[in-house]
Amino acid sequence: MTTLRTALSALATIAGLGLLSAPAPASATDWSWLANKQYIQCLQIMNINWSNRSPAQQAAAQEKGRHICNMKYYGHP
Repeated sequence: MTTLRTALSALATIAGLGLLSAPAPASATDWSWLANKQYIQCLQIMNINWSNRSPAQQAAAQEKGRHICNMKYYGHP
């Protein structure tokens, strides 16, 4: 019984490590948008911390601001 558990544990570990070592999709490693200084400034303006808002309202406002900047500079939300 312990041999079976050990074998299954080893198999699960190998499978898990295999999934973690898979290459990331290209979109996850694409940092080219950082070179667009106007876009970065837009995001910074949209992410002003409004202390009179709740954290949920701040997050919603930041998400809306991100969508606005994406539409303005990239044509998609």
